[in-house]
Amino acid sequence: MTTTALIMSDLAENLVSYGLNVNVICAQPTYLVKKRCPKHEVKNGVEIRRVRSFLFDKNKIPGRLLNGTSCFLSMMFEAMRMNKKELMILNTNPAMLPLLGLLLFGLDNRKYVVLIHDLWPELPAHTGVIRKNGFLYKLIDLLNTISLKYASGIVVLSEAMKKVVLQKVPGHSDKIHVIHNWADETVVYPVAGEKNTLIDDYGLRGKKVVMYSGNLGRYQPLEVMIHSAEYLRDRDDIIFLFIGDGAKKKALQKIVNARGLHNVKFFPFQQKERLAESLSMADVSLMGIIPENEGVIMPSKLYGLLAVGKPIICVSDPHSEVITIMKKAGAGIHASIYDPKELASNIESIIDEPQKAQMMGESGRKYFLSHFERKKITMQWKEVLESFSNPLKL
Repeated sequence: MTTTALIMSDLAENLVSYGLNVNVICAQPTYLVKKRCPKHEVKNGVEIRRVRSFLFDKNKIPGRLLNGTSCFLSMMFEAMRMNKKELMILNTNPAMLPLLGLLLFGLDNRKYVVLIHDLWPELPAHTGVIRKNGFLYKLIDLLNTISLKYASGIVVLSEAMKKVVLQKVPGHSDKIHVIHNWADETVVYPVAGEKNTLIDDYGLRGKKVVMYSGNLGRYQPLEVMIHSAEYLRDRDDIIFLFIGDGAKKKALQKIVNARGLHNVKFFPFQQKERLAESLSMADVSLMGIIPENEGVIMPSKLYGLLAVGKPIICVSDPHSEVITIMKKAGAGIHASIYDPKELASNIESIIDEPQKAQMMGESGRKYFLSHFERKKITMQWKEVLESFSNPLKL
């Protein structure tokens, strides 16, 4: 299950617990669980309707486009059947889903809220998937901007993202709400090394683990992490783990094989039930954001890494909002996306100072509990939606 799916599931269930009526329209799962789920079911008070869509390889651009388009069309037909008084919450996965709100607003004045997980067309343009300021870029930007303009509300994940959105829809600051993503402390929590069976399953007992866990995609500065492993290849006590899948995985594996990096391993996504064990294996957790994507995305993995109480190194621009949060939390340090030697040095500075690492982890966990725990953030959602007295459809 992806972070987006976990977040939306948490939100729906918590809103139900707060007394709201929530119906969900979604596609069939494509991560981890490949089997077909029921087309209609009620789970923890949430009514779920799953639509059909293509299931081509999402790591290839044509497959992702076809999957997204088919999902959009299926959701559109399902949404047209819903009560006109129901408020829709539409996220940006698939990217053009907010357009559905605009279409239904035009048809019968439906109200909708847009949750921006990442901004298009900026996100694909920054990695060369589409040409910046080309025809496709301008078309997507126009449609998304109009969708945001007519939305009843817009939820963004960071202050930096709010600034970018305001450039698209100036004068609409009053309807833009900053609500961070979160982690669930009952699902993601510290697991002591001696009790962590996943360490033994992977044969890592006695190793110092440097871990990147999540999407191995186009939007993460993963190469600098791989190259930093070269500078630490002579340290038999350190192992780099990349847990997940994505468009860059094969290219990264080629680099590892070509350079004979025996200190780098790749493992698949972990089931939700073992996520706490998986993230807790790390002695140092890695995350990253390319500078161009500041305000375009907000890495959801930040909250899980804070939750397990392990020190974090973020590879990013030094002025990134993630770095600002990490500094406030005392949870980790910054490293340049251009300097793998610096990253390797930073990794050693944490691994070789266990007391420092422990303090960072404990500080990060404390900050998470007071700022980014599931119930705290979903209550913010409830407060934002209180002005809409209608049932909700996500």
